[in-house]
Amino acid sequence: MMRTSLKAVVHVGEHLLLAAVVIGVGLLLSAGYWLQTGDPPVRSDAMVVLGGNFNRAAYGAELYQLGMAKKVYIGRVARWPSERVLDQNHIAFPRREELYKSILRKKGVPDEAMEYFGDDLLSTAQEAEALTAQLGKEPGSLLVVTSPYHVRRARMVFTDALPGWQIRVVGTPSERIATAWWKNQESARIVLLEIPKTIFYMLGGRFRSAPAVN
Repeated sequence: MMRTSLKAVVHVGEHLLLAAVVIGVGLLLSAGYWLQTGDPPVRSDAMVVLGGNFNRAAYGAELYQLGMAKKVYIGRVARWPSERVLDQNHIAFPRREELYKSILRKKGVPDEAMEYFGDDLLSTAQEAEALTAQLGKEPGSLLVVTSPYHVRRARMVFTDALPGWQIRVVGTPSERIATAWWKNQESARIVLLEIPKTIFYMLGGRFRSAPAVN
């Protein structure tokens, strides 16, 4: 009797494992769809342009010109290792937040509408924490500008960080990954990085920059 019951349990386990594999493969192959589920842009109290690449700043400026927000927040992001090499050798190279501000200014966003926040920000979670500290406790609405493949995780992060706020996350139109992402080198690189980052966040993981050593 016990042997029969054990076989039944193993049989059920095999079916559950097979189902999990099928679901996992299905989610992986369809990542080009579900990773890029951005919100339509809506007028909000403030906008934050997340660190990552310069397309985000350019699109943020377009949204500002459309009247989607009166305030644009820019995070002071951590330097890349290659940028630190330049710093160590006293070779001038602008910080990315300064380049963001230059793009926004060039595309018509006035200086008084832009504000830096945080310092040495390494991850989306750290950006959300730093912006939360700067915005204060009064709830409002926030428009988050990022890349299309990042919108799902960014929405989770900012919704967790700002309970009670209306969070809308939009992706830049110029960065969409291919639906058949495995056929495109850049799309494949992005998907194979973004999915583990999303799972890591859902499991409670957070990347933060190390405190400065005095």
